Amino acid sequence: MWHRRGEAASTRLSAALYSVYSGLYSEAVVSSAVSAVALVDVGRFREAVEYLQKAAKALYEAAKEAFEKVKVSLQRLAELFAEAVARVLARVNEHKAYLFLMAAAVAGAVALSVAFNMWGLVELEKLAYAVFLTPFVTAGVREYPREEAFNILRSAPDPYEKFKEVAKAANAGKVKLAEPWESLRVLIMPRPSEERKLMWGGGVTLYSKYLEDEKYKRALFYATFALEETFRQYRQVAEGVKKEMRNVLKVEKISTVFGERTIYVVDVVRLRNLVREEEETFQKALETLKKRLLEFETKYPELRQLLNVEGLRAKELAETGRTALSKHGNVNFGVKAYAALLAYREFMFGVKTAYGVVAKHWLEGGKTPWLLYYTPHTAYYYAEKAGRGGITTNDEAVVEAFRRLFLKPGAERYSRFLDKVLEAARQRGGLALEPEPREESDKTWVFKVTGLEGVKLVVSKIGESASWSFVLMLDRRWREFFREELGAVERVATTLKRRWRSESPLPHMSGWLASDVSISRGEPSMSTSSFWQAVVTKALFGWSDAVRLELNLTLEGPKLAFLFRTSADVLNEAITRDAEKGWLKLLGIEARSWRELKHKVAEHWDMVVEAVKKRLKDVEVGSGFDLEKALEELEELASKLDDDKIAREVVAPALLLMQAERLGVDETTLRYFGAVLWGALGGDGYVSAAMKEVGLTSGEDSVALLWAAALAAYGVKSRARNAGSVFEVRIVNDDAVMLAQLYVLFGPPMLEEELIDHRLVEAVELGSKVSVTVDERSWRRVKDGAAVDLYISAGGVTRKFNLHLQEMVSLRFKSTDHEEVELRARLLRLAGVKVDVKMESNRNMWHIRATTDQLAEGNEELRRQLVKTVEEALRRGLIDEEKARLWIEKFNTGVSTWRGYKFGIRLSKGALQVKFRSTNPENVRKLKQELESLGLREDEHFTVKWPEDEKIGYISIATEGITRLAYIAKYGTDEAQRLGAASLIEHLSRKAELASKEVSAKLEELIREGESRRSLRAEGLKTVVKIEWKGRRVEVPVEVKNIRAWEEGDKLRIAVIAVVDGIKGEWIATFYRDDDNRILGYTVAHADAPGGKEEDAKRATALTKALTGEEPNIIRKEGRAVIRYTRRHLEGFKKYAEVADAIEEWEKDKKQTTSSQSKF
Repeated sequence: MWHRRGEAASTRLSAALYSVYSGLYSEAVVSSAVSAVALVDVGRFREAVEYLQKAAKALYEAAKEAFEKVKVSLQRLAELFAEAVARVLARVNEHKAYLFLMAAAVAGAVALSVAFNMWGLVELEKLAYAVFLTPFVTAGVREYPREEAFNILRSAPDPYEKFKEVAKAANAGKVKLAEPWESLRVLIMPRPSEERKLMWGGGVTLYSKYLEDEKYKRALFYATFALEETFRQYRQVAEGVKKEMRNVLKVEKISTVFGERTIYVVDVVRLRNLVREEEETFQKALETLKKRLLEFETKYPELRQLLNVEGLRAKELAETGRTALSKHGNVNFGVKAYAALLAYREFMFGVKTAYGVVAKHWLEGGKTPWLLYYTPHTAYYYAEKAGRGGITTNDEAVVEAFRRLFLKPGAERYSRFLDKVLEAARQRGGLALEPEPREESDKTWVFKVTGLEGVKLVVSKIGESASWSFVLMLDRRWREFFREELGAVERVATTLKRRWRSESPLPHMSGWLASDVSISRGEPSMSTSSFWQAVVTKALFGWSDAVRLELNLTLEGPKLAFLFRTSADVLNEAITRDAEKGWLKLLGIEARSWRELKHKVAEHWDMVVEAVKKRLKDVEVGSGFDLEKALEELEELASKLDDDKIAREVVAPALLLMQAERLGVDETTLRYFGAVLWGALGGDGYVSAAMKEVGLTSGEDSVALLWAAALAAYGVKSRARNAGSVFEVRIVNDDAVMLAQLYVLFGPPMLEEELIDHRLVEAVELGSKVSVTVDERSWRRVKDGAAVDLYISAGGVTRKFNLHLQEMVSLRFKSTDHEEVELRARLLRLAGVKVDVKMESNRNMWHIRATTDQLAEGNEELRRQLVKTVEEALRRGLIDEEKARLWIEKFNTGVSTWRGYKFGIRLSKGALQVKFRSTNPENVRKLKQELESLGLREDEHFTVKWPEDEKIGYISIATEGITRLAYIAKYGTDEAQRLGAASLIEHLSRKAELASKEVSAKLEELIREGESRRSLRAEGLKTVVKIEWKGRRVEVPVEVKNIRAWEEGDKLRIAVIAVVDGIKGEWIATFYRDDDNRILGYTVAHADAPGGKEEDAKRATALTKALTGEEPNIIRKEGRAVIRYTRRHLEGFKKYAEVADAIEEWEKDKKQTTSSQSKF
């Protein structure tokens, strides 16, 4: 029904446009329609239908050519007139509207089924609005305002059951409910007439679930209840912040000898504080919403599927375009609620998305239940006339640009740059922006940022939509400022290139040319904010140092983007080498430059077009995709290949089609196909393991069709569709699995210790469906055991490994062919086993090796085959029974996990990293709860992140988290926490031993540190410490007499009585949290102390080192000496039993407290 409505709306619009344009709305036509309404009003239904048919026929005959062009028949036009008249009538008299539609059906003006659907649409629309127009009730009826009703429900043992009591009283006329509770009453406990309305037309499908299973009503109530609570909290603060933001920008006129100039002055300091206030409130609202929904789904497990919040899906829904809303028709109440809050926030600050329109309309109108009840598409249909939204002036755009500069996580990542911005603003009383000249019709505004040399703000309106882009352009002077980021790209790209020894790089390069690498004046160039993209394309194209840097201002804060360029010679040389001994030679194409390669493809364009037509049978065409038009444009491309913008997008898929036509499909051609695919997906594609889906996008339908045909040539079925602003080629299920496997197998070497390719992570999970077999004829005896040949197949590639069963089970392969060894390592990765490719010392020999525990981490197919192999070796008498039993048990049990969660553990620049990652938001959420149940705290002991594209989530346990776990495992008073922490420590120890000796040693060091906490007593400590003092090392004796700690307001005081360097005294360290929630501390040296403030500072320094092992810094300012502490010093104090409990209690209670740094 909803699809029909969308068609009707679209057709009405098209017909209206043609009619109005042609001036064909004559007085006679309008009079006929009005007469139909008038006749119905007096009960003459049959005559009204006749007038209706005359009106439709008159309009159709007047514009027949136009209607035929948009494929609107006379019958369809009559149906549209009938629906329009019914809607007008329904506003006055529902019954007459219904009788009119039935009369139209009897007369044959509309089909009976169509009439029923129309009536359902009319009634549902009226119902959505009528419930908010509750009539006045008689005196004495109890009224429940919105807030009072919420408080009554919140205090009830079971809010849902309490609500049903109230709803029952409302149905009996004893009480009157405010919104949203009145809407909830209609949906949960409707009166008979209301239920009939809900069940009309398409409502039969929608509401019947609620009648058949009360869990839908209960879940709807709890989702509404949770969203109401959080929305009210956030809206009040957000509206206040938005109002204040109107005052952060001032426009000044300055007279100069050249005329009047306009200067924009932004109070970025005030704006930063407003952003922090809003962001903190919003995060609390999100957490509260998740917490409430979690409470309800925990209390009522049967509601879990309806209330569970999938953060990734919610974010996709919040950001999706209008045409893609229908893809989210099956999301649950939890996802809708979470997405509504996300989208409402952005709508409030000028970012108008489809679901933002939905959220504003329903939430602000008190109509929350309908937002959750309807599908997103239907909710948008009713809300699309919600009114003005989005940024409308460049003044608003400037403020929004700087608001985004302070959003997390980008603001945290680039805090040094923000400090520069704030410093410039403080010096000048605001950040001054000087607009550059522009054409009146230009939709881009450029501002020079005064006080920040080499910085310009570029604000652009995109098309006719409500979309804007915001960029801070940085000239070459800023390259040194961002040298660390540029250096990281250079370093990792060098490592990757050293490992990436492909003789034919052109296939990989051509894939990137088809996606994100442009060609301008013959020179390849690329702009990206992705570290991974920057690294892999630098390894391929050999970019020079970034020619330009910019900060893209996004809804996740600033993101540094690099603009790279290289000479045309790089691409030409790659083509020349490839024509001599690579892909082009295999294809029989002789080319020595990009220009020659374009011409060769143009010469064979007829073959390409014919190949496309031949493959169309395996290409499904979706909605909005004009196949005939795409084919016409494709045929014309041969004459346009001199244009690099066109050529770079089509050369790669064209060569793939030519390869399939000439050489067929085998492992060799699949290798090149996979290499091209890797580049294309790496730029303009996506991989989703959860959806079993792979996709490519293009701005041109002809290019999308070319890719779909190229995929079909290699046995991959796809669907080409119009996705609104782009055309999409979508591959699902087993075909997606194959592409994911090829993406893994023929991409670059995997350097996960250095960089993460999120598509690779998804592809490994999606492509894990591998085949594992053993050659039974290859069994052989070896020293201390047996060996056999094991084969792994994926993506059309099969490779042999040597499986040895000796003191341990090991899978091995070695070769002088580095590329072949890398390929086998990737096959193992698809099978769930991580191995590193290593070179044997003093030999040009590469090898990989996976041992028992690593193999036990493999996927089910591999482990099942290993069990069979061990059993067969035992049957043949090649291994002893005890070994076999242990191995079989390990392979049956599978990967070593903690409570089902698989952690990775490694060293990075000497620091221990413990990380869990998953593409499933539910797994991340559950592990977060598990860690919190052990006594760990988010952001302090572990972090939860969804980086950049939000396709994969991470939980990283910090070093402080490890020490805390060790402490709880030894001293925890809660038995469940103690045992849980001990089991996690044991698991991590096993993983560390498997990783390396260095990793194991580092973990053991942290465990010892955690166990040492509270194990010591400070009182009675005697030592002599060496400290740096005024350029030399000095020894200072220390004897601690007493130590105590207490909370004072939002601060923690630690007082130590000690004899230091022969002087007895008391030193007090004060700890607090600053505006960024960092733990800092200080002690002020006293001028009246023996020897003055410098000697007092020296004694405090020695005492601190004696107790914590860390020397503090000393700040000398305005005649004072202040000893400054960090978290490291507080951690040192935790070792002492006298103060450990007080410190931990303060950390727990005061985590969110922020204090000014000017405490002294």
